[in-house]
Amino acid sequence: MEKSLLTFGKIILPEKLKINLKLNVGIIGSGRLSIDYINIIKSFNHNVKYIASFTKNKNAKRLAKKNNAELLYSSDQVVLAKNVDFWIVCTSWKNLKSVFIKLKQLKKPILFEKSMIISSKELKLIKSSKYYQSINKNFSFAYNRNYYDYILILSNLLKKKNIKFGNAYFFDPYKNLFSNKKISKPYLPYYITSHWISLILKIFNLSEYKIQSKKIEILDYKNNFKRILFNLKSNKNKFKFELFNLPDLPKNHQINFFFEDKIVEISPIERINLYKNLYKKTKNRINFYEPLIDSFNVNQKYKPGFRFQYYDFVVSNFYKKKSVLSTKLKDLIDIYEICDFLKKK
Repeated sequence: MEKSLLTFGKIILPEKLKINLKLNVGIIGSGRLSIDYINIIKSFNHNVKYIASFTKNKNAKRLAKKNNAELLYSSDQVVLAKNVDFWIVCTSWKNLKSVFIKLKQLKKPILFEKSMIISSKELKLIKSSKYYQSINKNFSFAYNRNYYDYILILSNLLKKKNIKFGNAYFFDPYKNLFSNKKISKPYLPYYITSHWISLILKIFNLSEYKIQSKKIEILDYKNNFKRILFNLKSNKNKFKFELFNLPDLPKNHQINFFFEDKIVEISPIERINLYKNLYKKTKNRINFYEPLIDSFNVNQKYKPGFRFQYYDFVVSNFYKKKSVLSTKLKDLIDIYEICDFLKKK
């Protein structure tokens, strides 16, 4: 059963999301994800005003020409650009920090397509800078899984049902990244693990659970297997949540929540399964027990989570409605602190 874009108490199909504003959007970057966002921008009848690339390349020229957009080649041109309502940054991960720093004085809303190549320590230095209030207000970071349909299904369950325990297993493919020389080792938790940390923290936050304490254990020094044990508490309940970081094992990420009357499993990351009970089947006088399951898949018409995130970003910035799903700089600090916690020996 596929459901789509669940808001609190109401299900909205992606094509039913409407924004009654005509907006001009600037894109920084010209890769595959820029095209994904351009498709979403056009689906709301918004205009791609600028394509910015801080290195001259054929992709940017082609993308600008195809979308009748003006091509920009520097951060100074971006800052001085006129008649643009907001920017989406879709540059490569290794260039994101420099783009972030170059644009920190920009007063326009910015949606960064991915997280930063920066530590929580560096983020806290930014927090003490004169630009912090402006950055925290205008910059959003695109953890698109926070906008999957099941997030609100699960958060509502956590509010209503008594949960006993939870755990998550992350099987990050670090060796492949090393072999491709895509990213240096110190930044791996921010590159991959931060997405799953963000998802879990968002689920806790929406469910009104607070982290009371956390501690880390090394399960295997040689293979860098680690566990974080969180103690969580709400006004109605408290429970423990275990997070296992198991690099390079051949398995998809998995998140589980154990309630009194059901088990919730998120795996693969685009689907939530609700195990309600077991039913008995008898064949040749042998009893077989199979689970009763409800499954919810994220909508696949657009890249999962992206269209809802774009919608939420626009609504929160131009209709002045507070977003419960977006990731601001202060939230990124919380995410990265746990990533740094995972890096501890």
